[in-house]
Amino acid sequence: MPLSLLEPHITIKSHRAVTIWLQGTDHLRRVEILSPAKINLHLEVGAVRNDGFHEIQSLFQAVSLYDRMEWTLTDRQGECLISGDFPCLAEDNLIYKAVGLFRDATGFKEGVSVSVDKKIPHEAGLGGGSSNGAAALKAMAALSGISFSFEKMVEMAASLGSDVPFFFYGAAAAVSGRGEIVETIPARTDFSVILVKPDSLGISTADAYRAVDRYLEDENNVQSVLTKEDMIKLYRELSPAEWPFRNSFFETYKNQYKPLEFIFNLLYDSGAVFAGLSGSGSAVFGLFLSVEKAHIAESHLRSHFPFTERIKPLDSILPANVL
Repeated sequence: MPLSLLEPHITIKSHRAVTIWLQGTDHLRRVEILSPAKINLHLEVGAVRNDGFHEIQSLFQAVSLYDRMEWTLTDRQGECLISGDFPCLAEDNLIYKAVGLFRDATGFKEGVSVSVDKKIPHEAGLGGGSSNGAAALKAMAALSGISFSFEKMVEMAASLGSDVPFFFYGAAAAVSGRGEIVETIPARTDFSVILVKPDSLGISTADAYRAVDRYLEDENNVQSVLTKEDMIKLYRELSPAEWPFRNSFFETYKNQYKPLEFIFNLLYDSGAVFAGLSGSGSAVFGLFLSVEKAHIAESHLRSHFPFTERIKPLDSILPANVL
């Protein structure tokens, strides 16, 4: 039977219905999925909640930087083989955790092997691990032929990590709570993106949040707050050159990590109309209204930082189709 995990009767808080599920036979043997990165155009981090998570207010935008994942079934039940350039043990990988979560929920025991061509850098704030976790749930649904409701899949995604649910929605979204509250909005695609990550700098998410906590303890560090409604309105109606968006992490440690400020200055000097830190860093992005200026900036930035990519904002998160 074809997979149809997003049933028409399900209501999603969204400005546009987005179908993101695999469709295929009831038992595929091989699946390939593109797992996209995201950038945070705006990110406010609040105090720690009672459950230990931080309250956030953020604007996510999916972009055309992908990890390519190839999934196959194996003959050994319970097996989960993962190959790729990962900085952690397999058991700590969100792909591995997603496979285990899906098996616990369904009883599906067939072995799987996944090969990941990693293009999204680690410790960059680009959501690579979260995107991989979401893609793993989609792949397991396709390989098993087992259908879940959209709500159930998002619930499973949220148990993997705060940013994972976003990758089940549209390409742009207002994200709040600890990251599990996602409201999709029509995506802007009227700009080019130059993405830069300094080779020598990786910032762990845990360290970043500890730095924010210390920053917020100082009463002199007052943060301006945008409501979700204002954030969406500004995103939709203003030119990127006029966006007042910011990132709490950058404000916290911009003086500590000098390469970040250097990249910001290079981007603006090269014609960017807006620049920001993605997530907790260390990737920095610049937005360009001119494709020609983006081309020139790409060459200029790459002479300083080898990981420099010219990418595009996505207008939808690609269906997890068999490629």
